[in-house]
Amino acid sequence: MKAILLAVLLGASATAAADACKMTGDIAEKMMIARQLGVSMQSVMAAADSPLRKAMVMDAYEVPRYATDEFQKRKAQDFRDKWYMSCYKSSQES
Repeated sequence: MKAILLAVLLGASATAAADACKMTGDIAEKMMIARQLGVSMQSVMAAADSPLRKAMVMDAYEVPRYATDEFQKRKAQDFRDKWYMSCYKSSQES
């Protein structure tokens, strides 16, 4: 996963890296929302157009679904932040 993130961020300025990480986090959040709403993994995987996004899908579908809107929203936010932090850490290593 780090290799993929680094490839995305190679040559990027700090601002560009932050923008890329924000986008990564936003995409991760949408994937977790789909997961929590019961969208099939097959459907979400079909829309994943890169190895990074496929990794996000697999990660999202390892998380259980929650019954309440509050827990679903919290899980989506946590998932977004997890992927944002992973991206940001990778950008700091390069």
